[in-house]
Amino acid sequence: MGARLHIVFDPLCGWCYAASPLLRQSQTHFGERLPMVLHPGLLFPEINIIPAAYREHIISADQHIAKLSGVLFGSAYLNKVKTIASLSYYSVPAATAVSGVAALAAVGEIAADAGLGMLEKIQHAHYVDAADVSDLWLLSQLAAGLEVTAEMFKDCYAKAQADLPGQTRLAHQLLRQVGAQGFPTFILEANGQFRRLDHSVAYQDSGLFITQIEQALA
Repeated sequence: MGARLHIVFDPLCGWCYAASPLLRQSQTHFGERLPMVLHPGLLFPEINIIPAAYREHIISADQHIAKLSGVLFGSAYLNKVKTIASLSYYSVPAATAVSGVAALAAVGEIAADAGLGMLEKIQHAHYVDAADVSDLWLLSQLAAGLEVTAEMFKDCYAKAQADLPGQTRLAHQLLRQVGAQGFPTFILEANGQFRRLDHSVAYQDSGLFITQIEQALA
């Protein structure tokens, strides 16, 4: 098997959102030469009610992420975090949707980068539009923008839902294998070896990250 870039992610992880431009640039640069494999790590595997006292921490962290990476946190999202009476995060529906769409892409039913596209759409819906990305109808509508029909989404979501426990175990196995923790984690698989990549340099200069991969592949 050729080289692959593994990404352990969560759709509700702010730092994963910060890395989204890097993922897109890597996809554009390497294309089929370095297939991208998305692994759901599940930051919020159960419905997690966010207490009011923790919300200022979220906003402060998001401001830091925005300053470092340039990604946009929309006013609707910030207002929701500040003011909504009951704020909860639940990673499973969105992560399942990404995995389902990525599975369709892997067998050539839709564009090869549709898994990444689904993640990007979910992140925008959450962090910019303040949409409820645990809502299956919304996820189906987002997938429709990637040429996934409602019936295709229903089927791929059900399959991904059944596979999710195993996918999550694999994600955490990869983290342990390279001595990593947290999301996102980037792992380069090449010549039978798995190597953790340092993406911290890339939030402001994605070229450094791409150079790091090119050197590792040489």
